Amino acid sequence: MNYETQYYKNIPLNLVSRKYKNMKAKRFVINHTNQNVWIPNKHLEKDGTIKGTENIDYVFRKSIRQLELAGITQPIIGIKRKSNVI
Repeated sequence: MNYETQYYKNIPLNLVSRKYKNMKAKRFVINHTNQNVWIPNKHLEKDGTIKGTENIDYVFRKSIRQLELAGITQPIIGIKRKSNVI
């Protein structure tokens, strides 16, 4: 399994070490915090590496609050419109 830091649109993600035998998604922590997101296996290689051509913006659009709690505050094209910095 690929437990190294991976990046999707400059968001650092790390695969969580657990048994994924019959699961349809894998869990990733965001920015080395306790915040996590589940990414469906159809967007991943067998070892948990995010496929280079996949568009998984929808996964992060559902997790805007987790991104903010993980310290991702800058706007991200396709995911987040606003920054919470005033």
